[in-house]
Amino acid sequence: MKSKIGNIIRDLEGKVGKPELLTIYVEEFMRLHHRYASMKMMMEYYLFYEMVSEGINPYISSAEDSAETFHGLLSRYLEGPSDEELQQMAEKLLSLRGEIVDKMQVLTAYVDCFVVYEYILNRVQYRFDDMELMPGDGVFAQDLVNFIFSSEDNTVISDKIRFAVGQLPMRMTRQHYFDLVRDSVSVYQGSDVGTLEGFLYMFRTNAMLYRDGNQEKYFTEFVPVLEELSALDYENISEEAYAIYAEKIRVNASKLNDVADLYMQLGQLVNELYTMCVARKAAPGEAFLPEAERVLRGVNALFRKEDSPVWQQAEDTPVGNEEEKLYWLGEQFLAVEGMQEQLFEKLGMAGAALEGIEESYRDKIEAAGLEEDFCMLNRLSLLVSNSVFADLEDTGTQEKVTREMADRAAAELIEECKAFFQGKSRMLRRAVMANTLEKMPVFFTSAQEVADYVTDSLSSCNDEAEKYAAKQLLMDMIK
Repeated sequence: MKSKIGNIIRDLEGKVGKPELLTIYVEEFMRLHHRYASMKMMMEYYLFYEMVSEGINPYISSAEDSAETFHGLLSRYLEGPSDEELQQMAEKLLSLRGEIVDKMQVLTAYVDCFVVYEYILNRVQYRFDDMELMPGDGVFAQDLVNFIFSSEDNTVISDKIRFAVGQLPMRMTRQHYFDLVRDSVSVYQGSDVGTLEGFLYMFRTNAMLYRDGNQEKYFTEFVPVLEELSALDYENISEEAYAIYAEKIRVNASKLNDVADLYMQLGQLVNELYTMCVARKAAPGEAFLPEAERVLRGVNALFRKEDSPVWQQAEDTPVGNEEEKLYWLGEQFLAVEGMQEQLFEKLGMAGAALEGIEESYRDKIEAAGLEEDFCMLNRLSLLVSNSVFADLEDTGTQEKVTREMADRAAAELIEECKAFFQGKSRMLRRAVMANTLEKMPVFFTSAQEVADYVTDSLSSCNDEAEKYAAKQLLMDMIK
């Protein structure tokens, strides 16, 4: 694809460009980031206003302070701040992002706890509900194995295996489980430390081990429900108690999803405004597309309940009440249709070349004083990724995981699991084991091992309600 950034990359990679071309690469890359972020925010800010104004998410009040801070920062940005102000705004946005990340981590920990208890109640459901005819264990096991290996894509096969392991009756000894935990951590030897830390965080939340001081500050209304669920005797639960707590899980899981969606949207908006602040500072003269500026100014004015000169830009259409204003803002999207996809493609091209250019021109980048700019480009590339809450410090050569580090991390994790399992019911232990095994790297080395595991899991389960629930959940995947 012919483009300005494409030509710059071609010359840099072909070593035919002059060192000053590095500055041009940085500026053009930053402009692409600014345009892409403003285009995304154009749509998402508009949708965020619809969600708030229509009361679609009932928990908007929980994020009101964060949202107000964001609206104020965007309003100032639209007025054209100085480079010094842009720097200050970027720092405030990082602080706001940190608060949102803290809340999302607490929400994630609560969601994972409810997932574990939902797993348990799913396995007792058919003590009280009618069970229809299901294939026998042998036939079902064969059907499941055939489905798992029906694809030639190893990634797809691995995903199916993990899901199956997470749903099949858990009849694994604790020692075998701990061995698998140790093996899973050892896989990260030689990887970046940050990658291992991500796995450990994910494991702890799924194993109900995550502890954070913020849990005492945020969303504490979910704590009493989790305490009730923890105290239940699932082995001897009555039908009445089952119905009560199944509904409590459903209601609270729905609440958590609504709150998480809210902070996900807000986090995305903060990422985009942060990108715009740092990109504009590094690419002087970068301006908005007129349509994007109109939408952002208009929605911001509606949020802040202020008048705005943006409404005077409407042609032939009277812009009076809120509904008419939103309709006019919505018409702006027609002029930019397809543009976001084009920008994303160019960003992908520029990002794919970033690491190679850094390595090839390291000395010249340092001589030109562009080290901070390249560091920022790495950071912004993380924000373009699918992870709204990516670690923004993960932007360069990382320390590698040694064998000693992996062994120590595994030992600590296993000790935490042992301490948690102490005194817990068999059903809770099994639920945690299943929930975490589903997130680990696949531990089978052959199709026969998978088939044996499926067969053994079904044949060793004497609880017909549990077995029926597992088959029903897996049948949904097979279909």
